[in-house]
Amino acid sequence: MNKKIRIKIKKNVKYSICSCGFSKKLPYCDNQHRLYNQKNNTDYKSVKIYPVENTCIKLSCSRWDDEKNE
Repeated sequence: MNKKIRIKIKKNVKYSICSCGFSKKLPYCDNQHRLYNQKNNTDYKSVKIYPVENTCIKLSCSRWDDEKNE
């Protein structure tokens, strides 16, 4: 099951969103993918968001496992 998260984001602030599912700060990236990439020859990267206005967004990712990441 995909974990679904709703966040408020502020204009002119850079957000890095986790795409690998290993972050301990979901939905935000904490760079856990870097070591995993080195060990497993993968290429996970965070998704960058630069909002132009304050808003709320809903996020989900098939790599975010409810049981593993809570």
